[in-house]
Formats: sequence, structure tokens, C-alpha cells
Amino acid sequence: MNYEDLKKYVAASFAYDWMTLLDIVAYFHENADEDADPTDLLLQGAAAAAQLVRDGAMIPGDIDDGFKPWPTSPEESAARIEAETAELATRTYELNVGEIAWFTAPEDFPR
Repeated sequence: MNYEDLKKYVAASFAYDWMTLLDIVAYFHENADEDADPTDLLLQGAAAAAQLVRDGAMIPGDIDDGFKPWPTSPEESAARIEAETAELATRTYELNVGEIAWFTAPEDFPR
């Protein structure tokens, strides 16, 4: 799996709608070997999402009467994604739509 391909997938997805962490994790599932560990894929997807946030390729936030970006820096936001996902992985590998973070294109909320 290639980081540049993931960045293209994310950018193309933003042409249609916001994304969730589940969308990123699903991308990893779709491109993984059949016997890949779901918890590993969850953590890999979260690490990739965190890197995309650090790189400014997407903005994390919540949905509350529209998209609301998190008020934290990219580094703080990325750390939050990784920490919340690591905590989730200790309980289950299942991630629900909208759980942990939503994402939008950087041009929607310039910093």
C-alpha cells in the first residue's frame, strides 16, 4: 500500500463528501491480504489518517450541525486520532461510522 495512492484516494473522496476514519480503515482492508489482522489494519489506518492530518491533506473534526474542525493543531489532532484508536483497539477492532473523527478537505477550512 502506497501513501501517495492513499492521498489521491482521500482527495478524490472529498469531491463527493466528508470522510470518516472508517473510510480510511476500509481502504486498508480493501488493499490488505485476506489473512490480515483487523486490529493491525485499524491501527495502520489510524496512523495513516494521523499522517494525512500532519501533512495538511485533511482536516479532522466532528459533525454537529455541519462540519466543525477540531480547535487543535495538526500534531495535537493526529496524536488524538492515534491515542483514541489505540484505546479502541484494546477493547475491539470494530470502528463505527463517525467514531473518533470526521475529515474534510483542507481548502474547506484554511488555517
